[in-house]
Amino acid sequence: MNEFQQQILQKIEQIALKLENYKTNNLELTKSKEELEAKVNYLERREQELKNQLEQMQMELSEKSELIDKATNKIEDLLGSIDIDA
Repeated sequence: MNEFQQQILQKIEQIALKLENYKTNNLELTKSKEELEAKVNYLERREQELKNQLEQMQMELSEKSELIDKATNKIEDLLGSIDIDA
């Protein structure tokens, strides 16, 4: 084998190694992309769960606030009627 053929074989081997590296990198990037997509999906679901939980808590707080307002008004009414009676 002459020197020219040897150089061509070396170049072919270098190209083959580069292609193999590209393939490996592509597989790793694809895997990373899939993992990131899964994390984003999880975070979006979790965000929605937390928003729903927050809405529920806000409704409960509003209901409790209304009950406190009603109780306060009744107490004020009772105190007012006590003052009138006294």
